[in-house]
Amino acid sequence: MLEDTRSQSEPNDPSSPRLARLLGLKELLAIHIGVIIGSGIFIVPATIAGRVGSTGPMLLVWIVAGMLTLFGTLSLAELSSVLPQAGGPYVYLRESYGRVWGFLFAWNDFFINKAGSLAAIAVGYATFLAYFFPALAPENTWWQEELRVGGLSLHLAFGWNRIVAVAAIVIVTAVNVRGVKLGGAVMKVFTFAKVLALVGLVLAVFSSDDASWGNLRPFWPESWNRELTAAFGLALISALWAYDGWIDVTLVAGEAKDPSRNVPVALLLGTFLVMAIYLATNVAFTMAIPVVEMSGSSRIAADVASRVMGPMGAALVVIGILCSTFGAVNGMTLAGPRSIWAAGRDRVFAPALGRVHPKYRSPHVAIVTIGIWGSLLALSGSYDQLTAYVVFGSWFFYALTALGVLVMRRKLPEAPRPYRAWGYPWATLLFVVVAAWFLFNTLVENPTDAAVGITLLVAGLPFYALWTRRR
Repeated sequence: MLEDTRSQSEPNDPSSPRLARLLGLKELLAIHIGVIIGSGIFIVPATIAGRVGSTGPMLLVWIVAGMLTLFGTLSLAELSSVLPQAGGPYVYLRESYGRVWGFLFAWNDFFINKAGSLAAIAVGYATFLAYFFPALAPENTWWQEELRVGGLSLHLAFGWNRIVAVAAIVIVTAVNVRGVKLGGAVMKVFTFAKVLALVGLVLAVFSSDDASWGNLRPFWPESWNRELTAAFGLALISALWAYDGWIDVTLVAGEAKDPSRNVPVALLLGTFLVMAIYLATNVAFTMAIPVVEMSGSSRIAADVASRVMGPMGAALVVIGILCSTFGAVNGMTLAGPRSIWAAGRDRVFAPALGRVHPKYRSPHVAIVTIGIWGSLLALSGSYDQLTAYVVFGSWFFYALTALGVLVMRRKLPEAPRPYRAWGYPWATLLFVVVAAWFLFNTLVENPTDAAVGITLLVAGLPFYALWTRRR
């Protein structure tokens, strides 16, 4: 079942076009960092501070979430070096457990995960744009209605906010249809802009007379009890959400130059850089606004900027958030369609999704399909419900993919491994244990969300039977 990776890329024949390997290490780093850093770091620190109540546990939450993400990327890095193909986890699951598991990942990734996240971040982009154009505020709707579907509540709304969100999706869809080189170039610009905004804010705090290291006190609580442990777990979920997107760069491995080297390097180096940026940002936020005050802020980054840079500070931070969210929308549109493209190419998904544009050498049908579905979710407002349901399925596949390292070492012990996972097998097993805890906690705390997530996942099996029978 293992395929020659060259069959997905160059050389190109106009009558049978293939993906082009045009993404270098810089573009891969931009995709990895740019998809992870969306809007979370500009908002989530206040939520985490409110849960744990002191600086030390708050920073520990970000360290633990970063290390768990790193353990996941260690496993993914080895798999990407063995199977440097477009589709990422779809390919790893297909080769480890069989085609049906790869299909279920692609189904979950397309139908729920990528399109729902694309819609949510696009609406977030339009919402932050309302700072400068108040008419774009979400509450300024022309029409809204609550629907009940199978016992579930759907909030539908329509207004300028949703139109701008869809316009953002349409723009990045058009960019990425025209080729991965253009999409990667756009990614580099907006990732640089968002990193520059965060680094600039951190430096402004460190050099400001209105910030103090004394605000980090009390650094540690007097005692650690069960309530704090529970709060730490809830805060960890918020931090993991801010780190999400760490698998996406593997989806474009089929379009990377020297993928067996560059994809693992982008995964590991990019994750370390994101961890460093997140920790520095949290320290800076605490120096400007003590933890006990931070929890009351709904837009912590803008409040910190206002305190250390004056009225213009908040506007500059909002511009940074706009760059961050738009870049994340572009990154998801660039990487997200590759899983359904690979599944379509294998004819376990709709075969049309496996087509490649004869001129631009992009998976244009898959890109447009996710753009249309994400736009419909943004217009309907139902992305909130879908992203709640996707958590269970996503973490199930994260754990299953990480275990694929153990499976592939048994199935292909002699396969070339330019990169071998550090800490194998303990880092991989620790990640799987935490993912299993996350799944169990979701089943206990949010059984409805877990049940709906499983139902949406299983709903893809009839389509799998249909498409594979047509093969």
